Amino acid sequence: MSLALPLALLLAAQAAPEPPVTTGTDRGSAVRMQLSGHLDLHYLYRAPAIEDAGALLNSLAPGTTGSSTQWSGRISLRTDIEVKDFVSGVIELENRSFEDGINRPFSASPPDSSVEFKQGYIELGQFLTPELNVRIGIQNVTFRNRPQDEPFFMDLGESESFSGGFQAAGGFVGNSVDRDIGQATGIRLFYSPFEIATLQAFWMIYQERGGSSQDEAVYGVVANSLLAEQWSAWILATLVTGGGDRRGSIETFGAGLDGYFGDAKDLELFFEVYGQWGTLVHAPGAVQKEAYAFNAGARWMACDCRKLWLETAVSRRSGDRHAGDDHDQAFQSYENVNRFVILESSEFGLDVDTNVTQFRGAVGVGPFDVSGRPLRIQLDVGHFSAVAPIGSAAAGNARGWGTETDLLFAWSYNESFVLSLKGGWLGDSDLLRKLSGENHAITIVFGADLRF
Repeated sequence: MSLALPLALLLAAQAAPEPPVTTGTDRGSAVRMQLSGHLDLHYLYRAPAIEDAGALLNSLAPGTTGSSTQWSGRISLRTDIEVKDFVSGVIELENRSFEDGINRPFSASPPDSSVEFKQGYIELGQFLTPELNVRIGIQNVTFRNRPQDEPFFMDLGESESFSGGFQAAGGFVGNSVDRDIGQATGIRLFYSPFEIATLQAFWMIYQERGGSSQDEAVYGVVANSLLAEQWSAWILATLVTGGGDRRGSIETFGAGLDGYFGDAKDLELFFEVYGQWGTLVHAPGAVQKEAYAFNAGARWMACDCRKLWLETAVSRRSGDRHAGDDHDQAFQSYENVNRFVILESSEFGLDVDTNVTQFRGAVGVGPFDVSGRPLRIQLDVGHFSAVAPIGSAAAGNARGWGTETDLLFAWSYNESFVLSLKGGWLGDSDLLRKLSGENHAITIVFGADLRF
C-alpha cells in the first residue's frame, strides 16, 4: 500500500488548529478556569548526626526520620475557577515531602507517598457589601511581617499542630521536634473599609480529635494598614483551643512594624513582638501559660546598583524554665521559618521552633549575568542557643546549638525555572554532641524549582 495517503492525513492533522478550551454551556458553568502548578524537586544529603538528634527529640527510633541521601520535594497542581456574581473557587493538590517527623522521599514504597488536598475553598467576593470577601473551606492562613521574611508566628497549612513538638511527661517539657504539616479548614473574612487598611477574621479547625472540645481550633483577628508611604503596621489576636493532652485555651497578641528610610529605600527597619497567656489542662491540674517571642532587625542596600545588601536580626522564642511546675513559659506557634537548613528547616533539619535565641547576619550579592541569566548568592550566619533546658534527658543541661553558616546559589534560568544549590554547616554544637555524639554537621541540597 502506498504511504502517500497516511502521510497526507498525518500532515493534515498536524496542520489543523487545535480547538480552543472552553467552559461548559450550563448556566452554572465556570466563566474562567486557570491551571497552575509547582514542581519543587531537590536532592538532599545530610549528616547522620542530624537524623540521630532529630529522632531523639521527636521520640522516634534512630534511623527512622529519613535517609541521609534522597530525592524529595513538592509537586502541586492548582485550578482557579471563576463563576458568576463574584464567586470563585480553588482546588489544589499536593504531595507531602515529610509528615509525622519522617521524610517522604520520591523513591519509596507507595504507602510512604500520598497526594492531599492542600487547598479547596469557595470565595464570595463583594459579599453583601463591596468591602467584604468571604472564604470557606481548606485554605492556607499565612501572615508575614515583611515580604522578605518567612512566617514567624502563623502559616496554617505549612506547620505542625500548635501543641506539636511539646510532650507531657509528669509535667510539661518542650522542644521536641515534630516535623509535620496540617490543614486549616474553616471560614475567613476579609474586610477592606479603606484602600490602605484590611481587617481579617478567621475560625479554623486545624486538627480533628473527636469532640469539639478536643479539636484544635484557631480563632483570630488581624488588622494591617499603611501608616505612611514607606511604613506599614499590623496587630494580631488569636485564641487556640483544644489540642489533646495539652488542651486548654491560649491567647496570643502580637504587633509588627516594617518601614524604610531614604528616597531609594536604602535602609529597612522591622520588628514583631508577641505575648502569650492561657491555661493548659493536664492531670493533676492546670498549668498557666506565660510566654513571649520577638524578631527585630535591619536591612541595608549597600550600593545604588542594588546588587549588594546586608541584613542583621535577633529573635527569641521563650522556653519553659522549670519542667513539671504549674507554669509553662515555652512559646507556641504555627511558624514556618526555614532560613537555616539544619536548625530551622522543617523538611531538611531539626525544626527548632521554640525555646531558642538567635543572632543572625546575612549578605546577598547579585544578580550577576551567567550565560545571559541572573545568578544570586546569599550567605547566612546564625548563632543559636536554648533559653531553657530543652527537656531531653540525653541533652542534659547543654543549651548551645552552635553556629550555623549557610551558602545559597540561585540561578534563574527564566522567569519560571530556578536551579539552586544550598549548603549548611553547623559547628561547635554542645546540644548536637549530647544528642548524637558529633558537635558538627553538614547538609547540602540541590534544587530544581519550576512554577507555571
